[in-house]
Amino acid sequence: GLNPFGDRARVDAYAAAGYEALAMEFMPRITRAQSMDILSSQSNLAGYKAVLDAASEYGRAFPMMMTAAGTVSAAKAFVMGVGVAGLQAIATARRLGAQVSATDVRSATREQIQSPGPKPIFVENVKGIEGEGSGGYAGEMSDEYKAAQAELVSAHIAKQ
Repeated sequence: GLNPFGDRARVDAYAAAGYEALAMEFMPRITRAQSMDILSSQSNLAGYKAVLDAASEYGRAFPMMMTAAGTVSAAKAFVMGVGVAGLQAIATARRLGAQVSATDVRSATREQIQSPGPKPIFVENVKGIEGEGSGGYAGEMSDEYKAAQAELVSAHIAKQ
């Protein structure tokens, strides 16, 4: 993105050179402008790249492999946050053969997690667990929820 508030010198240099520039990150996130939404497209790529980077660091193959020498278990991927990047990370990890689980503070994302097949990991029985802020984004959670989530995530990772 152009980042006009964070890189004022570049914007001034463009102006001095007579260039016209558009900050595509400021395009409204509405249906009509969806084809110009760089935030979603870059988030999509970020989710994909995150899994490829993780696979590279993992040092083993993601899918379960059975050979004469024995069986190698499938990698287990845990995606935290099921926005655009998280959904792409889930899809990429599954395509690479990993067993995927995912979580998000927004309870409405449970169906989005289950749709491509991963196991949803959610905090249950805590007051105010919707997690939905304005515009569908995650909101601030209560201290009680944060403690329950930390315990749940820690237990889930320990089992993997």
